[in-house]
Amino acid sequence: MTVLDEMSPASADLIFAALDYAVENAGLSDEGFTPFAFSDSPNGRGLTRFLAGEGANLQECLAAGRMALRVVEHEVTCVALAWDGYYTHEGRRSEAVFVEGYQIGHDRGVLLAQRYTRQDGALSMEGNPVLIDEPVPLVQSRR
Repeated sequence: MTVLDEMSPASADLIFAALDYAVENAGLSDEGFTPFAFSDSPNGRGLTRFLAGEGANLQECLAAGRMALRVVEHEVTCVALAWDGYYTHEGRRSEAVFVEGYQIGHDRGVLLAQRYTRQDGALSMEGNPVLIDEPVPLVQSRR
């Protein structure tokens, strides 16, 4: 049993919606996309993009996203941070989108990767999303 099995259907839906949106964003440019987060609350879904300043690299943008997600509004029930990068699976490196997702109040989250190939400007998914890790939650408190 994985942490995904323990999440509410709404939280799992948010995480996979972030994965789908990340794949969509990856298809827009060969250069990758600005990391973003989805959040879910009774008021609906929120989207935030994370820039760490002019000329910032991916790691700096991810650090800004993780810092911002340490404290969320009281009503938020789930968050998912997404980015584009590379993943090595069974000795083969490929492009992939990643989603780090957390249901608020759970002691573990998920880190998923969806591998893809790019040919003639179009993306093709390689297999299903892979559960890489069940990390300690980013979210440590609420506002």
